[in-house]
Amino acid sequence: SAPSAPSGGVQQFKLADIGEGIAEVQLTEWFVKEGDMVKEMDNVCAVESDKASVELTSPYTGKVVKVHHKVQDTVKVGSVLIDVETGDSSAPTSSPPKPQPTPAAAPSAPSAPSATPAPAKAAAGSKAPGVLATPKVRGLAKQMGIDLNTVKGTGAHGRVLAEDLKGAGAAGAAGAAASTAASAPPVRAAAAPTFAPPARVLEDQTIQITDNVGKGMVKSMQASLVVPYMALGEEIDMTEILALQKQLKEHALKKYGSKITVTSFMLKAISLALYDNPKINSKFGSPDANPPSYTVYGSHNVSVAVDTPGGLMVPNIKDVGGKNVLEIQQELMRVAAAAQQGKLALGDIQGGTITLSNIGVIGTKDPRPILFDGQAVIGATGRTMTLPRYNAKMELVPRQVMNIRWVGDHRHLDGASLARFSNSFKSYMENPGEWLLAMR
Repeated sequence: SAPSAPSGGVQQFKLADIGEGIAEVQLTEWFVKEGDMVKEMDNVCAVESDKASVELTSPYTGKVVKVHHKVQDTVKVGSVLIDVETGDSSAPTSSPPKPQPTPAAAPSAPSAPSATPAPAKAAAGSKAPGVLATPKVRGLAKQMGIDLNTVKGTGAHGRVLAEDLKGAGAAGAAGAAASTAASAPPVRAAAAPTFAPPARVLEDQTIQITDNVGKGMVKSMQASLVVPYMALGEEIDMTEILALQKQLKEHALKKYGSKITVTSFMLKAISLALYDNPKINSKFGSPDANPPSYTVYGSHNVSVAVDTPGGLMVPNIKDVGGKNVLEIQQELMRVAAAAQQGKLALGDIQGGTITLSNIGVIGTKDPRPILFDGQAVIGATGRTMTLPRYNAKMELVPRQVMNIRWVGDHRHLDGASLARFSNSFKSYMENPGEWLLAMR
């Protein structure tokens, strides 16, 4: 965020442009309050856009004299977040630090001694002013009928986590059961169980999409409809790759502490196919440009769709071409965990060049995805099925078969280009031994 100096000794800390076309954010958490002392690079607040959550750090050392917004406020770029009394009437000459993305997990480092006292850090479970909770947790509490004011948060500064709601729900249910048992008259004989169908909701309901992830999906999907696209389907024989994955699964867990999933193999196969067909790893330029153009990216940053309680999130694995399958798996686990916890950083969201949706793990045989984030190609896989197929001797044998469908931007990709890429991917998936020849 950007600092400024309205008057001697008091500096204004403003929300700067954090890129990706973001004009406003939702303030989800304060780490400071009026009267606190802060040091340069201390976390000040957390904000959330339709793409990621970011923790903003202070460019100043001093005392917080005014907080300009409340939790859940929508803050526009350029708005003042806090006023900091620094005791220095001159504005800093060095450029302010950029917003630091929320890390997935990082050990805290000891701070150097300073004459200025550091702000007191609230321990887990300690109360902060108001109820601190993300929009996802607030929505979950509403669904469960839990008053957040009655829940003790175990997160930083007393922040209420999803796990706290589960505990509160269990405690509430136990308390209600105990109360009912105490007040109920003694029962002579157990009543026979009766079927009680769920209550029917007959009223029509209009649901407003107010969460940032939901609004972001509406925006990106509407934008994708203006792009002419083509779709090609293919059948992948997964028998050999599944056997390899099963063979390496326990070895990888024992030696490296990480299981290997088929998704990691698919991400690597996409990268190998991109080396054969580099034009696929691209984005079309501005539709108003004359002449029109597109950008082919050197790094294979493969976006993966992750189903979370807060909605669909699409982080990406950076430089898949420069990673082995184990490194891809470890990074996949990291971004998936961050997505589930609502802690994806801007760096996890930005820069994707091609997308894979492994929707088949949930269900469906033959999905058709929609182009995402201006990328030229997206693929979606169906569930793996055991089906009869003819072998080289024309004998019917059981094989593990998966359907995949590729959708491409038809403005600069033709059907032949997408089909060649699909053929490369199929070959790598069905013949994993070829990777020994192609791996860099």
